[in-house]
Parts: sequence; structure tokens; C-alpha cells
Amino acid sequence: MGAAVTNPKDRSTQMKRLFGNVDRAELEKRLPSPAPDKSRASSGGMSGAVKSMQISFSAIEEENERLRAEIRSASAVVELDPDLIVPSFVRDRMDLEGDPQFPLFVEGIRSEGQKLPILVRPVPEKPDAFQVAYGHRRLRACQILGIRVRAIVMPLTDEELILAQGIENAERANLSFIEQALFAVELKNRGYGRETIAKALGRGEEKGLAYISILTATAGALPEELVRKIGPAPTVGRPKWEKLKSFFKDQKLPATANSAVNGLVASEKWQSLSSDERFAAVLRLLTGRAETDDAQVGHVAQVELGDGLSVMTRRTPKVTQISIPHDPVPGLSAWLIERLPQLLEEFKRSEQETKV
Repeated sequence: MGAAVTNPKDRSTQMKRLFGNVDRAELEKRLPSPAPDKSRASSGGMSGAVKSMQISFSAIEEENERLRAEIRSASAVVELDPDLIVPSFVRDRMDLEGDPQFPLFVEGIRSEGQKLPILVRPVPEKPDAFQVAYGHRRLRACQILGIRVRAIVMPLTDEELILAQGIENAERANLSFIEQALFAVELKNRGYGRETIAKALGRGEEKGLAYISILTATAGALPEELVRKIGPAPTVGRPKWEKLKSFFKDQKLPATANSAVNGLVASEKWQSLSSDERFAAVLRLLTGRAETDDAQVGHVAQVELGDGLSVMTRRTPKVTQISIPHDPVPGLSAWLIERLPQLLEEFKRSEQETKV
């Protein structure tokens, strides 16, 4: 400890240097009123001026110590260098810069300042580093603007950190479906249960558990690399993502479809599309290929006729093929072929009667 500072002006300067970044209004909400100093009752022999000065110094020292205690307990709002802060070990947002609303968010902080602090925890192995629990958008905006970020520093376990993220998710409720799905499946892969994941997504209600299963099933069925290339797709909901999922088996596409998707992703057009448009382009491509494949291969069905006889049909937009096995009813094929002209006439009469 250095020498005591007795000059009031020097003491004031020191206090500002030590605690200039502390939001006093926030602290005053949390700090108890100082206990009365009983030692002052025995100072009756001192002059009023001396007594006043000592009381003033004592009050400053008390506030000094209380502020230090607040900082040690990590509940004060402080300002930090944003370059010393790393993201959460599990991210909920995919692409801040790709969000069309993000530039407006940055401008809001530029003009009005950062109104709400972010929540961070110290990084044990790096004394001067911190990790975000929530507030990634505010942190990124401050990085872009080159300003210090207001933060509350708290010691958090991994589970406490992801639950803290749930607070913000519950308030915002604007993570896209696929962002929630990727977040949920990453937590699942780290060994967290559905209850914890639901809370981390701000879905603590009982029905939230079923929703977590839907999220993890969807994200688990899709290749993450492709999903991240598509992006958050903010207007695309669960039904369309589940439709896209139906084209994949074990996170893989058939070779020809996979080649077509890779070509789309690598194209110049892809770079100019929004996240929603990228999703639509991939779904349109796979749906079109599926319809083309159905047209080429045709719809195959088995028709049971009884007495052990079944025939196979393959129908395409241009032709229907019927396969009749010879063994169960020998001669049936020849008999049908011979009767085709008569069957055609019966069909025409039936069509005419229907039109009348």
C-alpha cells in the first residue's frame, strides 16, 4: 500500500482515478447504509473544523472500502476494453453483421450510448480477460464504435453462464428458429439436459421441453456447415426447416443433389442473397430436383388383386407401366392384351356418360 493521502484535492483525484468507471447510481441501489462510527462520540475535545474534516475523511474511506468490496464481489457496473472480452463458449446468434437491423442498433448506441450493461465473467486462466454471458450485440456494437463497454462482472459457472443467456433470450424472444436449434443442439452435445436448455432459451414452461426436442432433432439432421452458410433466416420458421430436413439422411444428400447445392453456394448469385433468400434458393433447388427425379423414376406401386396375384405399376407424367407376373395366373397377360380394344371402347363410353 502507498502512503496515505491527506490532501482533500489529492484524495478526490485518487478516488476518481480508482472508481471513475463505476456507475454510482447502480451501486447505491445495492449498498447498505454505512453503520454509524461509534468512535466519533469520543472526539468531543476536537474543534468543529477538525471534527468535520475527520468525519469527511472517514466517510470517504468508508465509501472507498465499500466500492472496493463491490468490485471484489463483482456486482458493480464498470467500463471495460471490448477487445479484452471473448464470446460465450456457446453462441446463440449466428451472424450479427448479416442482421439488417444491426446497423440501426449500432447507430442507436452511437447516438444515445449503451443504456444496459452486458454481463461477463472473469476468465480464470487470463487475469485481464472476460467472457460474455449475454450482450453480444452490445459488445459488438461497442467494438465497431471503438468505445468502452459497460459491463457487470460476476463469477459464473458454465451452467450459470448459459442460464444467464436465457434471461436475455426470454426478454428478446427474437432468435430465429434455426439459431435456437443450433444453440440447443450444441448445449445437448455438451451434456446439458432439456430442462437446462429450455431455461437457456427462455422457455422454462413444461411444453418447452417438447420444443427443445424438435429443435435438437432439426439441427441434428442438417449439416451445420450448410446451415451456417444459409444464415439465421429470420423469417423462416419450423415447417420450412423441417421440409428441408426431409431431403437429408444422416446429414447427407444424394450425390447429384449435393453437387447441385455446392454449386449454388459457390455461385456469385449466392453472395448477393439475403439469409432468407439463401434458404429459399436451397429449398427450391432440392424440391425441384425431387420433382424431376419423381418424373424420371416414376411413382411405383403394388396393386393386390387377390388369389395371390399382385401387379406392379410405375406411373410418370407421360406413361403408366403395368407388370403382370405369369406364374400366379398363366395367360392373363395375353388375355388382357387381346381385350385392350374392347376395354378402350368401354372406357370411351364411360367418359361420354360422365359428360352427359
